[in-house]
Amino acid sequence: KKMQCAANAVFPCTLKILPNRVYRKKDPFLCDVEVLEGVVKVGTPICVYVGGTVHGLGRISSMQTSNGNQIDSAKRGVVVSVKITGESPKEKTWLYGRHFDESNELISQISRRSIDVLKEYYRDEMNDENWQLIRRLKKLLDIA
Repeated sequence: KKMQCAANAVFPCTLKILPNRVYRKKDPFLCDVEVLEGVVKVGTPICVYVGGTVHGLGRISSMQTSNGNQIDSAKRGVVVSVKITGESPKEKTWLYGRHFDESNELISQISRRSIDVLKEYYRDEMNDENWQLIRRLKKLLDIA
């Protein structure tokens, strides 16, 4: 059952784009980020909060360390290169530098379904800090 719900398990994270380390400004977006909070995993849907509105950018399709090793997840304080691939036509049109920049945090696009899946199947992988981040993201993303 846990494996069936794995695709819906979106772990909370906030990412800071590192200035001068953006390698591709359009879809697929490629840059170095620092994980500010939570856990980022390959497959995580990422959005950006700009001007009071949330805009989807796509999903993390790959991640690697500074020495080029492919990894599946990274925790707070770690710097990784991420490739974010847009899934919808709108996500594919967003440009770094025009629509958003390093002053905007990237956040995981959680949903009511993903929160329920985390509560039911991934509680052992979540700590208090992650639940606090979920509460903050719920307000930001207007999730009941």
